[in-house]
Amino acid sequence: ALKRLSLLRDFPENKAKLWNIVHALQGGLKAKGFNIGVTTTPVTPVVLNGTIPEATAITHELREVYNIFCSIVVYPVIPKGMIILRLIPTAAHTLADVEETIAAFSVIKEKLDAGVYKESAFVSMGDLAKA
Repeated sequence: ALKRLSLLRDFPENKAKLWNIVHALQGGLKAKGFNIGVTTTPVTPVVLNGTIPEATAITHELREVYNIFCSIVVYPVIPKGMIILRLIPTAAHTLADVEETIAAFSVIKEKLDAGVYKESAFVSMGDLAKA
């Protein structure tokens, strides 16, 4: 914890870069019509409608196909039929990373809306990438 505080004091440009990345990510997701709720931190929730198997398939595809790690929040923490994908951008990310993330989320949202993830909770990632 002391090292983190020291880094914040000694390298204020990292904090500025972090918030630049956060604002680009959150603004870009909102511009694409994603519901990110109200957040005042770098943690960026993306709220979608779906089931636990769909959430599992989505996070697996994001990780395996797009190299994007996010955690999921599902029932019973939130109501059934909702999915929250939590992204945590850092100062190590770039604006190119943000653009790739927004593009990937646009693709998975289209697939979710089209029912691709409902077909099976155990479809192969190769099949998902082709869909």
